[in-house]
Amino acid sequence: MELMLLEEEEFLQRYMHPILEYYKTNFFKQPMNKDWGNGWKLIRGQIYHNEVSCRTLIRMSSEAFIRLCEVLQTKYGLQESNNIKVDESVAIFLILCGQNDTQRDIGLRFGHAQETICRKFHYVLGAVVQLAVDYLRPRTTREFEAISNSLHGDKRYSPYFNGFVGALDGTHVPVMVTPGRDALRFVNRKGTASLNVLGICDHDMLFTYCFVGMAGSTHDSRVLDTAMREDPMFPHPPEGKYYLVDSGYANRRGYLAPYRKERIEGTRYHLQDFFNNEPPKNSKEMFNRWHASLRSVIERTFGVWKQKWRVLNEFPRYDISTQRKVIFATMGLHNFIRWNKIKDIDFEEFDVGGDTTHSHSNVNNHSDDESDEQVNQNTSAGVYMKIVRDHIAEQIWTDKRHASRRL
Repeated sequence: MELMLLEEEEFLQRYMHPILEYYKTNFFKQPMNKDWGNGWKLIRGQIYHNEVSCRTLIRMSSEAFIRLCEVLQTKYGLQESNNIKVDESVAIFLILCGQNDTQRDIGLRFGHAQETICRKFHYVLGAVVQLAVDYLRPRTTREFEAISNSLHGDKRYSPYFNGFVGALDGTHVPVMVTPGRDALRFVNRKGTASLNVLGICDHDMLFTYCFVGMAGSTHDSRVLDTAMREDPMFPHPPEGKYYLVDSGYANRRGYLAPYRKERIEGTRYHLQDFFNNEPPKNSKEMFNRWHASLRSVIERTFGVWKQKWRVLNEFPRYDISTQRKVIFATMGLHNFIRWNKIKDIDFEEFDVGGDTTHSHSNVNNHSDDESDEQVNQNTSAGVYMKIVRDHIAEQIWTDKRHASRRL
C-alpha cells in the first residue's frame, strides 16, 4: 500500500502538477498589476489635468482626446467593456502609436495583461480606420476649387499658382517583414525595410489622399502611376488644375514639376539652395524658388505627422497588414485634429510659411530627386505642362524684377 501511495505521489508530481500549473498560468491569468486600476488612475490624471503630460503621453491635447473619444463612441461604435472604459481603450491605442512602446510595457503601466492590451489596440484601430475613411475622403470639384481659391490672399503665390490644388510626394515608413527572398523588395535605398507611402495634402496641411502599401524599393513615380491606374478613389486634378510635385516626377498634365538641375546652367531647385541670400539668377530659378516654397507644405505635413506618431519612425512592432492600417489611421487622426481646428503644438511648429524648411531626416525620407522621368516631355501632356510652367516662370520673373526696381 505504501508503495502504491509513493508511486501515485510521484505520478502526480511528475505529470499532473506541470499540467495544473500550465492550466492556471494560461486559463486563470493573474493581473499584471495587483492594484488593478491604479495605473489607469494615474495616467487618467495626467491626461485630463496636466496638458504637458497629456501631449507627451497621447500626442494630443486633452480637448482633442475628449472629442476623439466622443466621436469614436457615438459615430464609430466603440464601446466599453466590463473593466475598461472607452477613454482608457483609446489612451492605450494612442500611447502605443505615439510612444511605440511594447504592449507588455503598456500592460504593466495600465495594470492589464498583454493579451488585453493587444485586443484593445486592434479594437480601437478598427474604429480609427473607419474615422480615417471619412476624414480622408476624395475631394469634390467644389472642394478642389476652394483649395485653389485659398491661395488668392497670398501674394507670394497668387496669381501665379492659381491652378494649385495640392502638393504630392512619397515618404517611407519602416515595416517588419519575414526574412526571405520576398523581403528584399521592401528594402529601400537606405538598406532598411519600409513601405513607400504616397501622400497628397492641401495648403492647410490636411491630407487629401494616401496610397499605402507599396514596397520600399519602389520609386515614387512608379507608386504614383500605380495609384492612378489601380485605385478608383485616386483624386485626379480637374481640368486646368494641378498638384505640385518634385523633380522625381514627370512634368505632365495635372502635375507641375520644377525645372530640373541642368549641368551647364546649374539651375537650383531645392528650397535650401536659396537660403544663402543669393537671389535667383533667371526665370527658371525664380520659378523653382517659389515652386519649392509652396510645395514644402507636403514636407511639413509629413513632418508633423511623423513627429507626432513614433510608430511611423522607429522599429516597427506590427506585421505589414497592421502597419498599413496604423499608417492610414494616424493620417486620419492628423486630419481629425486639423479639421476641427484644435490647438496643437506639433502643428504650430510646422505651420509656418513655405519659406521655412525642415531637415529631410526628420520630415520626409523620399526617393532621390534625380530620377528618370516616366513621361517623355515631347508628349502632348508634357508639352502642355511645359507651356504652363514657362508662362508662370516668366510671369514671376517679370513681376519680381519690376518690384525690385521700384524699391
